[in-house]
Amino acid sequence: MKSFVVLRLSSMGDVLLTVPVIRGILASNPDIHLIFVTRQRFCGYFTGIARLTVIGFDPDKQHKGLIGIFRLYREISKHEFVSVIDLHGILRTWILDGLFLLRGYRIFSIRKYRKERRAIISHNKPGLTVPHTADRYQHVFLKAGLAGEISETPLGDSDDSANLDTNKTGLKRIGIAPLSKHSTKNWGISQVATLTELLRASYDCEIHLFGGREDQELLDTLSAKDIFNHAGRISPTEEISLIRTLQVFVSMDSANMHLAALAGIPTVSVWGATDPKLGFAPLYQPDDFAIYMDPSIITCRPCSVYGETPCKRADSPMICMTSIKPEQVLNKITEILSSTDKE
Repeated sequence: MKSFVVLRLSSMGDVLLTVPVIRGILASNPDIHLIFVTRQRFCGYFTGIARLTVIGFDPDKQHKGLIGIFRLYREISKHEFVSVIDLHGILRTWILDGLFLLRGYRIFSIRKYRKERRAIISHNKPGLTVPHTADRYQHVFLKAGLAGEISETPLGDSDDSANLDTNKTGLKRIGIAPLSKHSTKNWGISQVATLTELLRASYDCEIHLFGGREDQELLDTLSAKDIFNHAGRISPTEEISLIRTLQVFVSMDSANMHLAALAGIPTVSVWGATDPKLGFAPLYQPDDFAIYMDPSIITCRPCSVYGETPCKRADSPMICMTSIKPEQVLNKITEILSSTDKE
C-alpha cells in the first residue's frame, strides 16, 4: 500500500476544508494510506478516518522554531511514503519540502492564486473568482496521481447525533458563531444580541453559541436561560455532535462556518471585508445563504483575502458590516426554517 504525506498545518478553517477532500481521495483510492500533518489541536476532527495517520504539529513547544521543524521532519521520516503533498505553501512547509526533496521525494504544491486575489480586492476585474479552497486541494492530489470526489457531509458520518430526536420539544435549535479571529470579519456583538432577541421573539427556540476559548468571556454576556455558550467548553467531537442537532447555523467568515457546513447543517454566513468569491465559501450551501453588501453599493469591499487588513474607512469604519441589519439575517433564517418545516 502506497503512503503519501499531506501537509496543512493551519488555520482551522483551511484545515477543516481538507476533511471532505481527504475522505474523497481515500474512498476513491482504496490502495493508499495518507499521513496528514496538522496542528495538534485540530487532530480531533480527523478521528475515525480509515487509512489516515495524523501527526500533530505543536509550534509552541515541541516544534517551535527551526529546530522544531527539523524535529517534525524526523517524526514524519519514521513513516514510509512515496511523495509529499503540500496543501499549505508557507515557510514551514517549504522547509519540510526542501528537506524531503533533497532525499529524492517528489513534492506536489498548492497554487495560491495570489495574482487573481489581488485583482479581486483591487476591484479592477469585476466578476473574477478564485477556485474554492477544496477544489484547489483536490487539484494537488490530482497532480500526485490521486483522483477523488469531494465527500458530502464528511463530519456527519461517524457521530451518533443522527439518532437524537431534536424536534421532540418543538423547539427550533439555532447555532450562532458571532466572532472571528480578525475584527474585519466580525459583525459586532450588539448586532448579534439584537438577532438573538429577534429570534426569541419569533420562535420558541434554543440558541447555541460557538467560538474559541478566547471568545468565552464575551459570549457569556449573551447567555440566558435559552442561550447556551459552548465556546471553549466542549471537545471537537462534542462540538460536531451538537452542531448536527441544529436546524440552522449563523456564522461569520470563520472556522465555525466551515464546521457547520461540513456537518451538513444549513449555514447562513455573514461577510464583511472578505468575500466568498475569494475561495472560502462554505461547502454545500446555496449562494444566497451568504449575506454581504454588494461591492457596487459598498465599493471598498472586499478589501482583504483573509481579513487581517484593518479597515481604512475613517468616514464610516466597517460600513460593510454595519450596513447588514439583523432583520436581513432573521429573514434568511426564517426562509430556511420554513423550508425545513415543509420537508
